[in-house]
Amino acid sequence: MGLSAAAAGCSRHVEAPRVFGAKETYDYLKKVGSVRVLINIDNKERIPAMIRGQDVTKLMGQGAKTEEYKHTLSSLPPNGVDPEALKFTQNFVAILDSYRSVCSDSAELFREIRESNARQGGPLTVLPPIIHGSDSYQTDTIGTVDSLLDSMNPMDMTAKAGAVFLQPIVDRLRDDREKLRSAKVAHHDFTERLKVQFKDRYPGLDWTSREILP
Repeated sequence: MGLSAAAAGCSRHVEAPRVFGAKETYDYLKKVGSVRVLINIDNKERIPAMIRGQDVTKLMGQGAKTEEYKHTLSSLPPNGVDPEALKFTQNFVAILDSYRSVCSDSAELFREIRESNARQGGPLTVLPPIIHGSDSYQTDTIGTVDSLLDSMNPMDMTAKAGAVFLQPIVDRLRDDREKLRSAKVAHHDFTERLKVQFKDRYPGLDWTSREILP
């Protein structure tokens, strides 16, 4: 009986490693890619337009929409999917979180300016037009936030009658921009490594397709 128990114990320790499927991984990344297409449109068209238009309502709505993207990704079944593909999605979710922060903090900035100007007797805060940089400067969210922050520079953020109350929000928006930039760089570097790994690990499939790995 003791030998049987020992044999059973050994069998638990020598289980074959789980094998992840190429098809399951490819199909999973294709579904993730459909979400990436949507956020790429938001990044290059919708979010910049919302910031330039100082549209508080749409920016808050975009934050909620980003949470829906995350819910869609979390609901994808991971069965048979290579763990590196799941890591790819985690990195992408970090980018989504940064977009949400940019939208919510931009909305708060514009809302605070409007509410301050609506108070009787208070100083009027006028945000300069968000026009800094060339036309190509605002082709995505980071470029538009850069322009927004550049537009804030001429405002006297320390004067008593100035916009000192906006400084904490502006600082958060700067942090949001840097986190978004860092998340994008990290995601890009990881993706480049993954293309090479998956080409060797699962030959016969095109892992360089933009709908799979950008």
